[in-house]
Amino acid sequence: MSETEALVELIASTSYDDLPDGAVRKSKEAILDYAGVALYGSGHEVGEIVTEYVDECVGEGDTPLLGRDRTGTPAAALANGAYGHAIDYDDTFESIVLHPTSPTFAAAYAASARTEVTGQDLLAAYAVGIETAYRIGHGVYPAHYDHGWHITGTVGTFGSAAAAASVLDLTATEVRHALGIAASSSSSLKKNFGSMTKPLHAGHAAQSGVRAALLAAKGFTADPDIFEGDLGYGSVMTPDGTYDSEILRSGIDDRWGVMDIGYKPYPSGVITHAAMDAMRELVEDHGLTPDEVDTVVATLDDAASEMLHHTNPENELQAKFSIEFCLAAVLRERDVGIHEFTDEYVADPATRRAMAVVERDFEPNLFEADFANYGARVTVLTNDGRELTASEKYAPGSPNNPLSRERLEAKFRECASTVLDESAVDEAAAAIGSLEEPGALERFTEATTE
Repeated sequence: MSETEALVELIASTSYDDLPDGAVRKSKEAILDYAGVALYGSGHEVGEIVTEYVDECVGEGDTPLLGRDRTGTPAAALANGAYGHAIDYDDTFESIVLHPTSPTFAAAYAASARTEVTGQDLLAAYAVGIETAYRIGHGVYPAHYDHGWHITGTVGTFGSAAAAASVLDLTATEVRHALGIAASSSSSLKKNFGSMTKPLHAGHAAQSGVRAALLAAKGFTADPDIFEGDLGYGSVMTPDGTYDSEILRSGIDDRWGVMDIGYKPYPSGVITHAAMDAMRELVEDHGLTPDEVDTVVATLDDAASEMLHHTNPENELQAKFSIEFCLAAVLRERDVGIHEFTDEYVADPATRRAMAVVERDFEPNLFEADFANYGARVTVLTNDGRELTASEKYAPGSPNNPLSRERLEAKFRECASTVLDESAVDEAAAAIGSLEEPGALERFTEATTE
């Protein structure tokens, strides 16, 4: 079986009954996390501009926007996907640098407005989309990512197409064409990290995936073997020749890809999180204040250097990729959330002073672990001569260092309450928690749509 055939079979034949209980629980957990950050993102400057664009170019429709009204289906996928990634607070695979849920769920949810589906159908489509992105991502990683592509936008397009195709119940032939159409829309550049275009990548992936599925459903054609051959997606997107087609055929291991998802405790690039938790430990254990600290040295894996674009960020988008800002914020506040990642906080003189003491350091194969473990070591030199060190081998929130359920729910409520009233927050959380039950999908939509 070729890799395209294997993906087509996965997408066209998987139903809710095929999902293990663990995958269902994890899917609902990931959707809860996404819903919170997307609701917050709908009111963020990124969300406001994307919504304005959608309103002007598309107008009203029948597909819900989180925290907003309704618009056309591909436009809703664009907006909801961008909302989810607006502040870089959405989930990430632990084993590859890919934010899977924002594009995948946005696409599945948008497509669900075009047909009669249940919450079970939506859960199956989401899990299938995540699995598709997981396999393709591993098939082209790391060469694809290292070559400058933002894999959330590129590979996320396939996850979105798969999820939408599942919701729309496309035939195997139609799924083949949807994947081929999606391949020619697969784009997003890491060069745009630190700008509004980075969160747009997730929306672009969701919109492109939905468009591919809708076109294929109408008979639009593409190459039916889009991953195979010298001009296939795998070879083209891995210029060093390391494309692994076997992963697309058989998966990574026996577990579903959704089980590899981790959640962010902080609204910044995941590469900063282990260092932030290590810094938090030092601040809390030793009662540190900025005035007591002479130097903070953050040591990360060599490969992290290309993700940390900004040593002296000028705004909150750049601050998400600045280890200097992230550790300065923890030094000042102990805990950090959506209220610290603002332009005003970045520009605060106290923040600038705290940033000035932070130094970055890189080591090859830190902790002798793969870079995607996102580990870090933080060393603090105090004014009175103490040297304090803390390490985190795995990023907090990853499957190897999971967030507590309480911390995850607190994150959802903090984000969602910026848009919804308390009763709507409660109803949205309850609907997601029971999404496999009759009527839950409709209750979720009612709670989160104006």
